[in-house]
Amino acid sequence: MPGSEGEGVSDVLFGDAPFTGRLPVTWPRSVDQEPINVGDGQHPAFPYGWGLRTRGSHGGGHHH
Repeated sequence: MPGSEGEGVSDVLFGDAPFTGRLPVTWPRSVDQEPINVGDGQHPAFPYGWGLRTRGSHGGGHHH
């Protein structure tokens, strides 16, 4: 239905539904860091798993 997506957005904004937004990859600072992997000693712009998680999403309340 057109316009039905607004309810899902409002549920998250008002805390009625949990959400998770985490990076599934490591985001390098520059192309010179490619390839970059977890544990290789490089310092990425955003590490693997960086992001937001609300309480109620898999053990929650964590943010970076």
